[in-house]
Amino acid sequence: MNIQVSKNIHFNRHLANVKNILLASILTVTGTSAFAMNSFYQKTLFNPSDSMLKAESRGRIMIYDSMDNETVERAMDEQFDRIDNMMFVRTHYVQANGDHYVDDDGCD
Repeated sequence: MNIQVSKNIHFNRHLANVKNILLASILTVTGTSAFAMNSFYQKTLFNPSDSMLKAESRGRIMIYDSMDNETVERAMDEQFDRIDNMMFVRTHYVQANGDHYVDDDGCD
């Protein structure tokens, strides 16, 4: 098998994994309360299970949706060695006047 075919197979496997993760995230978010998801995200970010760490070592990307920016920054500081396996979307920010807004540009 030539190198290009091998690279294409590897890329297609990763693409399939990303699609599965996105689908699972969408199904989970639509069927679960925001509080439960935030609690799950907090646990996954700061106290990952051994199976989560093994999945990340194999390339799994976890998508964290609608987290507060303070939590995202804390994760970046405390879980620096895992950053390559994290994606944050629709991050919530607090403005100086106390208003909240959601970053809708895609991801952080």
